[in-house]
Amino acid sequence: MQQQGPQEFFGYDLGLDSDLMFVVSLLLVIVGLFLAFAGRKAWRHVMSFIGAMIGGLIGFALGTAVGGWIVGLIVGMLASIVGSALFVFLANVAIGVTAGLLAFIVVGALTASTVVGLVAGLIAFVVTFVYIEAAIGVVTAVVGGLLVGIGVMWLDQEMLVVLVAMLGSMVLGGAFQMMVLKDEAELKSRARALGASSSVAEKAMAAPVPPPMPVRTCSRCGAQMDYIPEYNRYYCQRCARYD
Repeated sequence: MQQQGPQEFFGYDLGLDSDLMFVVSLLLVIVGLFLAFAGRKAWRHVMSFIGAMIGGLIGFALGTAVGGWIVGLIVGMLASIVGSALFVFLANVAIGVTAGLLAFIVVGALTASTVVGLVAGLIAFVVTFVYIEAAIGVVTAVVGGLLVGIGVMWLDQEMLVVLVAMLGSMVLGGAFQMMVLKDEAELKSRARALGASSSVAEKAMAAPVPPPMPVRTCSRCGAQMDYIPEYNRYYCQRCARYD
């Protein structure tokens, strides 16, 4: 085994307590695997919860300062709803901006052209924002793989094992999330097709509407007559007779 230097976690030296270091390392591996293989599912819920908490606290503070704790509770609940939706949107925008910035830096450096870098960054931002679900899957897979690598490294494993665990989690986790996303898209497409076919079938099974009958006037008074489908005859309201 290779010797590792002291590992710090929030300012605490884990090397002083081997049992605590093992638990923290194992948690990092578990959380990392969860993010790598299911991070896209948890992302929206986590961001929504954080936004709701932040919005609720801000709304409660402002409402309490203006009209007391009752107003604070009401404003806080409304602000938590707004904050939940807003934080999810801002988190998605942040992923798009990050992708655009990275594309701008890389392409700008390779081409030595700021204009080309800006165009590449804009394209990367738009593509990422349009395919945000796939982007979230890739980002969470990368973050999860990094956490797995750190956890395995803190378990005092060889660097080769650390690299294999980290890259394997990233690649396999990202591929798994893309497969799940593809299956979800296919299920939605089938549901829409099934709904369309059901609508067509319902229309086909509906009772046919008889075509409108031509207008006919009474031979006696010249008034317009009504067609009575039950008797397949015309009836004059003025003369009170069938024709």
